Amino acid sequence: MTLINNVSLEPAFVLHTRPYQETSILVDFFTRSYGRLNAIAKGAKRPKSPLRSVLTPASKLSVSLSGKSELKTLSSVEIIDHFQLNNGLSFNSIMYVNELIIKATEKEDPHAAIFDDYEILIKKLSCQSDLVKLEKNLRNFELNLLQEMGYGIDLSRDADTNKKIEKECNYKFYPDKGFALDRGKVASKKLFSGLDIINFKKGNFEKKETRDASKIIMRMALDFHLGSKTLNIRKYLTKN
Repeated sequence: MTLINNVSLEPAFVLHTRPYQETSILVDFFTRSYGRLNAIAKGAKRPKSPLRSVLTPASKLSVSLSGKSELKTLSSVEIIDHFQLNNGLSFNSIMYVNELIIKATEKEDPHAAIFDDYEILIKKLSCQSDLVKLEKNLRNFELNLLQEMGYGIDLSRDADTNKKIEKECNYKFYPDKGFALDRGKVASKKLFSGLDIINFKKGNFEKKETRDASKIIMRMALDFHLGSKTLNIRKYLTKN
């Protein structure tokens, strides 16, 4: 992989920060053209630092970076847009998505489609607090992320027969291949109703059963494809 040396005025979101020495910050950026980039924001914790904008949560930034190693140096940052996350549910959702992007993508591997989907998601989360819409938006983002990574889920057909999912039937879900009709011959693992799968595909999340089923389906798929990369945010969300 050829390392990127210079990045100028690149659209970016902050996925994660952590302190570095007394006044600096290590930042994990998600950029549109270059994917994830790690950088040191020297002196960013000082009150009058021109780099302090990296500490403004839920903001679209314009960043300039330089450096020949994986750890770049942040030379300039400007806030392009700020998204106000007015409730804990929206804030926790973005924290979850940030970690998901970190675990699902490689450094310096561009995914412009994921970046655009992320911007759409954070805009929606900043202007609504409806649980149904929030879960719909999260599931859509997860689906699109898996599709971009090459692990798309077919919500319309049986993986074994290629027949359309039928709302009256129950299906097993296999993260590596998709849905298969449950024939009831042996004790089965978790089953999903065809109606919930169809609702998921159509974006109809009014029924709690559909929301619960779609969340389990996506968790199974993500856990399978992420392998050992556990999402730590889930432990925090479970406690709250």
